[in-house]
Amino acid sequence: MKKRSKEFLEVAFYLSKFGSINDGKKNLYPPIRLGVGKWNEAYQIFYEKLNEGRTVLTFQRSLKNARDYFDSHLSSSTRIGWLSDNKKPNPLSKEAQKVYDNLINKSEEDIWKRIKKHSDLDASIYKNEFDNLISFQESESKYNTSKNEGGKKVFTSIRYERQPSLSNEAKKIHGVNCSVCGFNFEEFYGSWGKGFIEVHHTQPLSENKGLEVFTDPEKDLAVVCANCHRMIHKKRDVTLSLEELKEKIRNK
Repeated sequence: MKKRSKEFLEVAFYLSKFGSINDGKKNLYPPIRLGVGKWNEAYQIFYEKLNEGRTVLTFQRSLKNARDYFDSHLSSSTRIGWLSDNKKPNPLSKEAQKVYDNLINKSEEDIWKRIKKHSDLDASIYKNEFDNLISFQESESKYNTSKNEGGKKVFTSIRYERQPSLSNEAKKIHGVNCSVCGFNFEEFYGSWGKGFIEVHHTQPLSENKGLEVFTDPEKDLAVVCANCHRMIHKKRDVTLSLEELKEKIRNK
């Protein structure tokens, strides 16, 4: 299991302490400041900055579990949280205890100032991107590196494509027609396919492998249909460029 960072735990503590009761039934909702009504939507607000390679579903489960651990230690919480066999709160990890001790007496405003930089309050706008991403992540294997037919080494990870805001921006720039074959999902499937297209990362593998670099949705991302996307990555050690795949289309 991936270790939870201090920043991740600070977000979990914030969600636990400042969840709101607003329906008269003692149901706990996300903090009002986040502007969402469902917990998964609240978790997704922090996904892009704090996922550290986790899939959306894994990230949501991990943040929920961390929030639950804090619930049992907060007397103000209406949630029971995680309890041990003797019905007492499970001990917090060393890292979580440090976060708890540091934040327990701070105001909502003070904690929000600490974690705001990890948030994207527009995340709910990308709901369709998150839904598509979850589907992709459930079927995709981990990233790898390979070469195109010309021998150029390329980065084939969907690491950056996992940012729904980038996928959303790529679609605004490039549209939803496949950049290779021109296929349009709405034209073929009607309303069921409206707005759907996969996003492919075309950025060459740089010398600073392992470090996050700026991704330009206009230059580094392309929109492709599922068929063309699979053809680009058909061979494990070969990743075709868009132009290379275009050259292989027989029925033009």
